[in-house]
Amino acid sequence: MTDDRKRGASSSTIHAVIDRLEDNDMAVVRLGEDERHQIDLPLVYLPEDASDGDHLRITITLDRESRAAAEDEIRRLQDELEKRSSSKGQKNFKL
Repeated sequence: MTDDRKRGASSSTIHAVIDRLEDNDMAVVRLGEDERHQIDLPLVYLPEDASDGDHLRITITLDRESRAAAEDEIRRLQDELEKRSSSKGQKNFKL
């Protein structure tokens, strides 16, 4: 199994192994074919029956729609602040 990490792809799949479960709420997960990298992951993000030694396939996908919605919301808030302030045309607001 190889990691799918092509730059420019809209998603990436990573091989992972659950190293151990800690305090009944976190899992230490080793990433990559060589398992060299490590992350702590809340158990709520793992399948219910996941346990030490289980192998995982993690897929990370860009959420372009969510980003666009967040950018739209930021622009809306900036426009609202600009209307309320005396800084017409400026994006540096005093809060």
